[in-house]
Amino acid sequence: MIRTLVFTTALSTTLTVSMAAVASPTHQDRASVIMDRVMVVGNKDNISDITGSAYVVDEEELEKFHYTDINRVLAKVPGVNIQEEEGYGNRPNIGIRGGRSERSADITLMEDGVLIAPAPYAAPSAYYFPRVGRMESVEVRKGSSSIKFGPQTTSGAVNLISKSIPNQRKFEATGIYGEDSTYKSNVTFGDAVDNVGFLVDIGHESTDGFKSIGKVGGDTGYSIQDGIAKLRFSTDETSDIYQSIEFKVGFTEEDSDETYLGLTEADFAANPFQRYAASQLDNMDAEHKQFMMRHYIEPVEDWDITTTVYRNEFKRNWYKVQDITVGGDDLGGSLSAALDSAAHLAALKGDTDLDGSDANHIALRANNRKYFSQGIQTQLAGSFTTGDIEHETEFGIRYHYDEEDRYQHEDKYSIINGVLNLTSAGAAGSNADRVGSATALAIHMLDDMTIGRWHVSPGLRVESVELKRDDTKSGTIIKNDITAFIPGIGIGYDVSEQLNAFVGVHKGFAPPAPGSTGPVDEEESINYELGMRYTQDALFAELIGFFTDYDNLLGDDTISSGGLGTGDAFNGGEVEVYGVEFNTTYDMAEQFNARDDLRFPVSFNYTYTQAEFKSSFNDGAAVWGVVTAGDELPYVPEHQFYTSIGVENDVWGVHVSGKYIDQMRTQAGSGPIPAGQGTDSRFIIDASANYQVHENANAFVTITNLTDEEYVAARRPAGARPGAPQTILVGMKVSF
Repeated sequence: MIRTLVFTTALSTTLTVSMAAVASPTHQDRASVIMDRVMVVGNKDNISDITGSAYVVDEEELEKFHYTDINRVLAKVPGVNIQEEEGYGNRPNIGIRGGRSERSADITLMEDGVLIAPAPYAAPSAYYFPRVGRMESVEVRKGSSSIKFGPQTTSGAVNLISKSIPNQRKFEATGIYGEDSTYKSNVTFGDAVDNVGFLVDIGHESTDGFKSIGKVGGDTGYSIQDGIAKLRFSTDETSDIYQSIEFKVGFTEEDSDETYLGLTEADFAANPFQRYAASQLDNMDAEHKQFMMRHYIEPVEDWDITTTVYRNEFKRNWYKVQDITVGGDDLGGSLSAALDSAAHLAALKGDTDLDGSDANHIALRANNRKYFSQGIQTQLAGSFTTGDIEHETEFGIRYHYDEEDRYQHEDKYSIINGVLNLTSAGAAGSNADRVGSATALAIHMLDDMTIGRWHVSPGLRVESVELKRDDTKSGTIIKNDITAFIPGIGIGYDVSEQLNAFVGVHKGFAPPAPGSTGPVDEEESINYELGMRYTQDALFAELIGFFTDYDNLLGDDTISSGGLGTGDAFNGGEVEVYGVEFNTTYDMAEQFNARDDLRFPVSFNYTYTQAEFKSSFNDGAAVWGVVTAGDELPYVPEHQFYTSIGVENDVWGVHVSGKYIDQMRTQAGSGPIPAGQGTDSRFIIDASANYQVHENANAFVTITNLTDEEYVAARRPAGARPGAPQTILVGMKVSF
């Protein structure tokens, strides 16, 4: 109540002063200013002014390969570690600089500057991820500059920018078709007339999937439909006080036949794209809705206020194999253990029958959950000069509430000749009936100062979080409060017009899950980086060293991470992560003495990462298991690099890219990776070609995994999981 009063008073006072102020007209591009407030980087030209690591994948880059898989989009970003799961990127596992990648829960994930994870504080695991096909850019921010974008500040922030309202009438339609009955389409229409603008974007993706289910067959793909609509009203450009207000609504529906059940080593070697018969009913049914209103005002020259009210709703029921009991033995409820038991494995395959009794059955859990998050955030930003110092200052405040409502049950099935039949339905809520929630007040203050060749960017973030878990089954309510002060500073120096050096240090923070009791602490770290950038004509190069010193790394007991699924957090203790990032882009047209209309873009990035536990412990949940100081973290590749080359002009283009990822541990350990405890190293090549067949039409073809490489991408939650095989897609884009 007190926080609400403080927030409301501060916000109303700020807006009252703003509305009362008298201002001079401004001639700047307002749309660009508003986007700078929404985006974590802005356009690529901003990167050289940031005293920290940043990367933008813009619309031009997105359209080279027409990716809808965020894993492939982020492959070109140095410092990002990814664990593939189902081959399509619908539920990505994204980590940054050796941070936890599981369900992208350790990064701040946003769409248009608004927190977009299902419950960013109470349950940040990304079971929902925005569809990449409706985005015009993707931004990644790391280092000290990321403290603006909480609550998770250790690893960094990923912000997806949806298609913006155009300045004039615009129509685009894209259709793609290919292997496995894959179909993708997207239609965008927008216009701006006088002081009113709008945009509507509708998309669809579906595929039968690249896996086959033994004994019974069936689809293993997905179907996603989504859409957004935006409406903007603004005053005249010459108004004394310029204002605009934008409304955004969106929906997403997903139906995917995905499972947590992987394969044994032998079965993977025989056919990596098979699934066991027991997974035939596994299905994710999900729905997401988003609502946003953003108000922008320029009360006085060189100052502006951006206020956003938002609400996101997400519900899903992932109905999937949870457990198998043979002869009264369920092996502790572990599917991983079932894969190592001949009797249990035979039943999962459908090679032997189970009658569905208490002693012999397969259990499917309805992981039925509802989430929502809502809040209001405002930013006051402006520029001024004190003596020889130029300031770009920002003050922001956000009041936020989110919750996760678990209402789960389990059903028992027989399996006869490979076919599952329901024998006992569980009562709704009998497995789990609880609500975890978080109320948070966050404040940040930043001041980017330019003093001659020096750029100094101090900042402070304050997070005050109230966490609560209300368990209906046990009748218990657990509350815990956290207040964190998160400082950071970045310092840059312009050695010359082309060369810039920078250093940064900031505190990392992430709250534990609601209901975490006993000695569980928040995640804390001190993060350091040192780097330099060089820009001249068509050449850009960047070299950064980073070091993350965790005082406490948090772990979460989830089934997706290979745990028991309690949802509880636990301390991982002290961890050290260090490494190097190198990134360069260049247009080699001059080197080839090419015609004036030809371009030869090339890019290369490399990341080296070492991540080690400095404490010994037993998490008790099989996520990391028994850890000895000196063990390496799982799912962090030591070496990875990305390279691309293309030749293009205004009519046609051909591009080829390659991504190498070193083998990764799937369990904490040291020394050589034991057989069955690691992923495969791989070098995946993608290719694309496009041709403008008409002034308003462009045809293209893309081939992902050109060499059809087969590899183990992950071994969690249970068993070996493959990356996607070679896939050929053809498409057409029409625009007016």
